[in-house]
Amino acid sequence: MCSSSSRGDLVEPTDVLCLSEIDGLTDMLNKHVQDCNVTGMTIQQALNDPGALPLLAKAEVVVADPPTFATVADRCESLKWFQSTFAGVDALFKAERRDYTATRLSGVFGPAMSEYVMMHVLALERGYATNANRQRRKEWGTRSRVAQASYRTLDRCTLGVIGLGDIGSRVAKVASSFGMRVVGCRNTVSAVPEGVEIVWPLEEVGSLLEESDYVVNLLPSTPQTRGLLGGGTLRAAKRGAVLINVGRGDVVDEASIIEALDAGHISHAVLDVFVSEPLPPESPLWSHPGVTVTPHHSAESFPDDVVRVFAENLKLYRTGEALKHVLSWERGY
Repeated sequence: MCSSSSRGDLVEPTDVLCLSEIDGLTDMLNKHVQDCNVTGMTIQQALNDPGALPLLAKAEVVVADPPTFATVADRCESLKWFQSTFAGVDALFKAERRDYTATRLSGVFGPAMSEYVMMHVLALERGYATNANRQRRKEWGTRSRVAQASYRTLDRCTLGVIGLGDIGSRVAKVASSFGMRVVGCRNTVSAVPEGVEIVWPLEEVGSLLEESDYVVNLLPSTPQTRGLLGGGTLRAAKRGAVLINVGRGDVVDEASIIEALDAGHISHAVLDVFVSEPLPPESPLWSHPGVTVTPHHSAESFPDDVVRVFAENLKLYRTGEALKHVLSWERGY
């Protein structure tokens, strides 16, 4: 993780703050700093430490959970570089500040997201919930020819991925390795990721819906994507399709999901992200028989992943080179 630079003049940020609820992150960041002999730099945990808050005005670099940082961004007068600990950075747009470089936590969530998606695809195809209920009732079930035809092998299914960034491309590759036919939508269709048969622009998401047995949303929250799957869009879905939302909750609203389920446009919705989090107890999604709710845990931020991405960019920052995974304020991601 550490490497020396051939350049003589290094920029050594001395005021660095960590504002994160990720256990052990600050200690792991400081260990990296010590191992790499970065002189004069100590990363201080400012979350839940009132004594560290005065350092906000001095901090040149902040490593933080975006929702937490957004509440104090305007107080970080000396800020030059913000490193996110999350994949999603839409919380940053709630603050007025735009005069700093923000980098996303990119290239780390693909494996976990892929596991989450394939877990639910397999559980639904193989009737995991039904079998679990039978076990509780001590009911063997049946091996009739009808029962044997009650699931499909994955090479008979099409997975549609909406959002083919680094996470979506990994999901597509893994699904393809299971034998699934994979199609996708993205902002630009110039590049077709490995394992993807067809890519449509976002404006043609209806084409993806028509062909997909499983629809996986991985889009970030931007002005272009908010409500993309709402307002009756899901009526175009292939009969019996399943929606898996692991992108952002505001890409499709709660009412549109319930309408699509009740009308039979989709057969199930696996939801890990919501417009309001935690999901309010009064939400009808909790009790709808066609909905699986999970608490935004499809891909957690692990401290070693944050450190790895931060360390790579810290090397570039110290040598005055362009950082990786830079947020575009114009595009919103």
